[in-house]
Amino acid sequence: MNIINNLDLSKKTTFKVGGTAKNFYIPSSTDELLRLLGSIGEEDYFILSGGSNLLINDEKCFEHVISMEKADESMTSLGDGRFYIGASCRIQKVISFVNENQYGGFEGLYGLPALFGGNIYMNAGIGSKKNSKFTISDYIERVKCINRKKKEIVWLDKTQCGFAHRKSIFFDNEYIILGAEIKCVQQTIELSKEKIKQRLEYCRKNQVWGKGCFGTCFCDSNKKVLQIARVFRKFGNHGISVLKTNPNWIINNGNATFKETMKHINSCKRLHKLFHKKIELEVRIWN
Repeated sequence: MNIINNLDLSKKTTFKVGGTAKNFYIPSSTDELLRLLGSIGEEDYFILSGGSNLLINDEKCFEHVISMEKADESMTSLGDGRFYIGASCRIQKVISFVNENQYGGFEGLYGLPALFGGNIYMNAGIGSKKNSKFTISDYIERVKCINRKKKEIVWLDKTQCGFAHRKSIFFDNEYIILGAEIKCVQQTIELSKEKIKQRLEYCRKNQVWGKGCFGTCFCDSNKKVLQIARVFRKFGNHGISVLKTNPNWIINNGNATFKETMKHINSCKRLHKLFHKKIELEVRIWN
């Protein structure tokens, strides 16, 4: 197991804002992870996946942070379009592996800077709450995880995972995701390549990954109200900006802070309340 002391967590998130991890652990197997959990307090640690959809307080020091980047990198074909995918696998690698076996279905996630476990946790997908094209849970049969309290491996059927739009039972921090068995649809390698190409073209035209960003900030919101909030941003500090083509994307201009980002998020919430519109935060916060 690799252990890093006093790690700057901004280096581990796509938004590039974060505090300090006093002890940053990178277990290289499930067994190492279980042994580690047995040596630290029940609630005295945070689990980090790929670092997208995450805002970390840059003024805080976190005692124990466990990275899932190497805990389970396995990918296995179980036959008939079924696969076991470890939580530590990059989603691009997962899609390529499934496609090579002439199956697929979730190529729309190819542009995400995320690990497979993070996709399960967030129930990643394409489309809005009202117009969802698909979510990763459409393909999940069951999830392998660790019960944090009992420190034992359990399997949860899809129906036990509480999947909804950009959320799951895993938000409750009762379990640590290790991987999942999925069932994919049969499709040709040529079709898979075309779907990936189309998605990457869309991402290049409509998204910004060169600078720090979360991706979508709110999983439920009103675009017009977010546009009003974007106008207000012009009169504040400029550590962050809001994407012109998508007011639901917050961009780190290079000197963003947790405080300024939260100020904008709370401003969006207040404006939605003023206009009697629904809003729900997708980004997870470590504070």
